[in-house]
Amino acid sequence: MKRLSKYFTMSVIALTCTLGICGQSTFAKNTASYVALDKEDPITFGGTYIIYDEKKITLSEKSIYVDGSLSEEVANQYPYVYRTINEALSNEALTDGTEEEPMKVYIAPYVYWIDDPLATDTVQKVEGYSVPYGVVVECEWLSLHGLTKDPDKIVIAGNRGQSHGANGNYTMFYFKGNGLSLENLTLGNYCSVDLNYELLPKLSQKKRTSAITQAQLGDLKGDKFVAENCNFISRLNLNPINGGTRSLYNKCHFESTDDALNGNAVYLECNFDFYGNRPLYASYNTGAVFLDCKFNSFVLNVESEPFQYFTKEGGPITAVDCEYTSNFPIDFGIGWTKYPLDSLRCYQYNIKHNGENIIIAGEQALETVDMTGKSVLDAYRISHNGDTYYNTYNLLKGNDDWDPMNVKKTIKKIEGATNRSYTQLPTMLSLSTTVSEIESGQTEAILSSELVCFDGTVIESKNLNWSISKEDSKYAKLLKNEDGTYTLKGINTEDEAKEVCVEASTNSGLESSITILVKPTIIEAPTFKLQPRMTHGGKGTLKLNYRLNLGSRADQSLISWYRCTDVSGANPILVAVSRMNDPKQEYTLTKGDVGYYIMAQIQPKHIRSHPGKVVSVVYNKRVKSSDIKVDELKIDFIDFPTVQQPQILPGFWTVDCFRPLDTNDFGSWKGDMNVEPWVYGETGNGSIGTGLYQGTQGARLMYTPTKGSYSDMTLKLLLDPAKTAGQGFGSAGQYMDICIKFDTSTLTGYGLRIVRTKAASNACSFILMKYENGRTTEISKPIIASCYATGCEVNLKVEGTKLTARVETPTLQLADQKEAGWAHDVNLTAEIETNTFGGIAIFHTGTPGTGGWQNTTMLHQLDVDWK
Repeated sequence: MKRLSKYFTMSVIALTCTLGICGQSTFAKNTASYVALDKEDPITFGGTYIIYDEKKITLSEKSIYVDGSLSEEVANQYPYVYRTINEALSNEALTDGTEEEPMKVYIAPYVYWIDDPLATDTVQKVEGYSVPYGVVVECEWLSLHGLTKDPDKIVIAGNRGQSHGANGNYTMFYFKGNGLSLENLTLGNYCSVDLNYELLPKLSQKKRTSAITQAQLGDLKGDKFVAENCNFISRLNLNPINGGTRSLYNKCHFESTDDALNGNAVYLECNFDFYGNRPLYASYNTGAVFLDCKFNSFVLNVESEPFQYFTKEGGPITAVDCEYTSNFPIDFGIGWTKYPLDSLRCYQYNIKHNGENIIIAGEQALETVDMTGKSVLDAYRISHNGDTYYNTYNLLKGNDDWDPMNVKKTIKKIEGATNRSYTQLPTMLSLSTTVSEIESGQTEAILSSELVCFDGTVIESKNLNWSISKEDSKYAKLLKNEDGTYTLKGINTEDEAKEVCVEASTNSGLESSITILVKPTIIEAPTFKLQPRMTHGGKGTLKLNYRLNLGSRADQSLISWYRCTDVSGANPILVAVSRMNDPKQEYTLTKGDVGYYIMAQIQPKHIRSHPGKVVSVVYNKRVKSSDIKVDELKIDFIDFPTVQQPQILPGFWTVDCFRPLDTNDFGSWKGDMNVEPWVYGETGNGSIGTGLYQGTQGARLMYTPTKGSYSDMTLKLLLDPAKTAGQGFGSAGQYMDICIKFDTSTLTGYGLRIVRTKAASNACSFILMKYENGRTTEISKPIIASCYATGCEVNLKVEGTKLTARVETPTLQLADQKEAGWAHDVNLTAEIETNTFGGIAIFHTGTPGTGGWQNTTMLHQLDVDWK
């Protein structure tokens, strides 16, 4: 409707000019009462035109003007004039542009909120989109052009984030269309950051929350995105218009914590304030390139991890002429990613940290390629006649000759002067293999290569230098094929499998590698010298006795233990397994075994064999109460079965994934039934050693005790969260419940909830809970504490009608946690109703995170004692 009224107004203006009412002064000064907000760099507003920086812009269907300082009455008098960014970016206001004639939106200094910053509602994601978006903009070749030289003066703002005004990772914009450009403006999500607007302080806005939460700026579906002289402000998950096929940021400023930057873009003369260790979740395709950039490290919780990385998940990064600055009282390192794959190669040239030259990740880092003295540098940087040129044309030209920095003419001139090519230079060498492991004398791997330009153009890979190390040549040989591929054949005669690294490089300096597991020739599984038989030692254990023809090799047999309903091994349920190549020959009987027959299954194996045929042995007597020598439940999880076991049976563990009723308000997730809900192994970050961790969201453990009436009981759980900043989980609202005095059939009882709270990004909230038929009620006041960290010990106790919880950790409290005033241990008490239940449960509603583990909690030891 507004656009129709503007066409009408335009007709009136044209008519008055025809009648001689319109004079020359209309095109020479501001309309009545208009005063430019920025008096030092003013705009002249003439209603049908604007003048800025001595340039007159006539407003039209493809040149519209946004000025928040205008009154609605004034704005409505003129076509193509708007007061809000939402109106200006609406379907009614926009017309598809072209590369030659883009759709231009001129923006005056002001703060433009995409919705009410004080709104208290919670937005949900719209069907068809993965996250809740504030504004969806559909327009080809759209230019948002700030009429200022200082991007701080034009702010397009949002004020929502995950669990703070939004259910999901709130994102301000979703742009659909090629040719998006932003210039001279700030795009900011002020959910976790104060907006201080100096030009007109009354437009300033305090952040919605002190917690650092996922508050994103924008996504793009399209090609050829450019941002110039712009600020991108948020903290977690910045998303400064991510997703474009080709993206360039020139002279832009970024503020973020983790998982924030565009992972496939060129950053030229940009500066970054990093408040987290990993500003990129990952780079993808041909990676991210930083040219003449400044990285300012202000890492929060730096004591827990005194390192600045680029990525969390890995991926190719190139940094040229870049400098880091940091000012911490402890040693502070610079790296690409914490857990680099053997195949990762990242490239650097002329990198400084606090004025000193450095090699990122250190001199011995296999993932680092220093381009000094190598012609691969020409793909990014050209030195000619004492001048330096950044080769954005080579990086972004694609097959349509895109040249957003207008350097093509200069690059071509240098090519003519030097008789060298500076275009279509590849930036990535990648290797692939048909298989990831081979058996010596039996199977082989075919290796191929690909040279890729940054814009995705694939170049034929000729004259590569392939090799394996002298040490690896003992275990494999590399043979060149006529079609340019290579064959890797195993010649490993040792007992252990060996990882062989195949490397390739170009004469220009590109490198790549791939690792293949080379096994020795597999031989038959060992045979039995003494057939397996089971004995009862009278000390509460059963032992599987056998002897194998192993020669000098160690026994790595797989032994699994089952409870069965008769002596023939009927209805077996798995209760213990072998891990870490250590056969579990002995099984400790517990109360849950009473009334069952115990079966052991063994698959004979050593280091050179596959597991042999299963041999089953059943102890010929039912387990009696007198056979049991332990009263408590004590488990370190090393032999704990992680397969799905959904049955709820007395004396058994239930192992499955489950979505509690009170999680319906965050997301539409469900556990992945196609994977084991729990995993035993080693992860990293804050999780030390090996233990049991979650394999899917909603991982659940429940132990149902044998039938009986239970009174007082205690529980102690030792655990390590992988996250090191105290927040424990991937998003606010995700939690782990540790339940005691619990009926596993009806989900009734009590427990401690440890939840990532929206009130803090460096601590968790701890609350005592009552479960009643799966529904939960808080029965204590929550306490925010920072003790959910490595070495965390949870103690729960029920004595009569009193439930107590104590949580502590040997990990020292971080400085910002102390400054926030969080407790570093937890003591909670609540009055409860007595019950006769003796079950326990652990519910983990968090996502596993990057690599399948970086949001998990590792369980090390569980002790339960019943009175």
